[in-house]
Amino acid sequence: MKTTFQEILDTKLTLGSFPVSSKIFSLGREAEIIANLCQQKIDEDGEFAKIMCSNIVDWMGDLSKQAQAILDLQMKKDEEVSK
Repeated sequence: MKTTFQEILDTKLTLGSFPVSSKIFSLGREAEIIANLCQQKIDEDGEFAKIMCSNIVDWMGDLSKQAQAILDLQMKKDEEVSK
């Protein structure tokens, strides 16, 4: 995730936006962690792990990108509202 949790804390979020933003952030981070674990297995275990984990790496990468896009929208909306 390109956004850090500290950036979420430092942003002036509207009422109710912090729980949504922090949950989206957590979802994206979990997806990145799962993708990284699978990539490590692919690197360590070779061909068998590639079959098992390559799709998971792609899915989690996509999920992380979607979470980041939603978080960007949420934070942009909150910036506009707080102006």
